[in-house]
Amino acid sequence: MAKIYVDCKDEAGKEIYYKILQSSLMDVVIGKSLIEVKMICREEDPYFIIGVLPKSTSKPIKLRDIVSIEESKKEGDRTITRLKIVDETYAPQLLQLINILDQPSRFEIITDSPIDLDMVVYDAKEDFILKVLDFMNRVFPEGMRIRKTFYGKSIVMIASERPFEEEWIKRAHELKEELEKNN
Repeated sequence: MAKIYVDCKDEAGKEIYYKILQSSLMDVVIGKSLIEVKMICREEDPYFIIGVLPKSTSKPIKLRDIVSIEESKKEGDRTITRLKIVDETYAPQLLQLINILDQPSRFEIITDSPIDLDMVVYDAKEDFILKVLDFMNRVFPEGMRIRKTFYGKSIVMIASERPFEEEWIKRAHELKEELEKNN
């Protein structure tokens, strides 16, 4: 589980937000994928900031990782390619990316789509970021409808019920730098 830190002037609020962070991490099942989670609660202003530092995610899955080219032939102005699926884990994502002319078997696809073996079929980082954003949205109080997210090595989101003040945005950037510097 990630290290969790809560900066809140109200001690009872600090304990409550710690528990909310913990249970929300378990709900979206990302606690083990994060190194650190920090939350700044300023109820009196009001604004809240959550920053997370993820562990490195797996590399993107490329076409070359899941298929082999069995045959490729030119027919008029298009190239017909027969692909053999060698790892069907990401076959659903592949089938959404290419035009399928025929699928003679579960592991065989005939396509006229241009084939680039370096084409990214699936990137776990995108799904992971969506889970992190879901986690953050679960933690923020419901009335905090104005939100802004900053991405980099860490992900930091600020939320308020009022337009952001410069000082709040500055604090969000400082948290982002702090998370990225320490690890």
